[in-house]
Amino acid sequence: MGELRGSYRVHFGLALVLCGVDLLCMASTWLPGKYTMPRWLVLGLFAAVFPVFVVALIRSFTSGAGAQLMGPSNANRFIRYVLLLPPALKLTYAFIICLAALGFATGAGAAEDVQADASGYYYTYWDKTAHPQHSVRVELTEPEYYEALKSQLRIFSAGPAVFHAFSSFLVLASASAAAGRARTAAEHDPS
Repeated sequence: MGELRGSYRVHFGLALVLCGVDLLCMASTWLPGKYTMPRWLVLGLFAAVFPVFVVALIRSFTSGAGAQLMGPSNANRFIRYVLLLPPALKLTYAFIICLAALGFATGAGAAEDVQADASGYYYTYWDKTAHPQHSVRVELTEPEYYEALKSQLRIFSAGPAVFHAFSSFLVLASASAAAGRARTAAEHDPS
């Protein structure tokens, strides 16, 4: 991974660290009892996806990596590039994908937009079968509320984990493309 230098290294490390924190937040939703991570952390990590991913995407297209690896006609190049990654990085990405898929699968069934107020715990949904259509309030017990809240936060942690991991991959591909261009330019330099 010698091509990761300077800002590429910082961006790659930042994306993977944020991904790791996302996965820890997601894993904490499987613990029994109340949710232990602060909601502001999960929402902050969710918001951090946008600048980290957008900058990685811009880097991938300005370096030429996006054009070389992305798209249906470049699937073979993409697979060959992934196979050239170090084994530890391949395992890391596989682990992230599996954990995020597990988070989506276990969070999707019970995730509701749960609320709590002075009257108790509940969620609402729009009843489209009634005429006229109206909002229906479903009362929840305290344990049901915390389970639904944890499911909702699990999804809000799994999604950013995938985007942060993909951002780190894009930065790595961009650094490789930039290093390849630098080597090619040095080989063609007559001095």
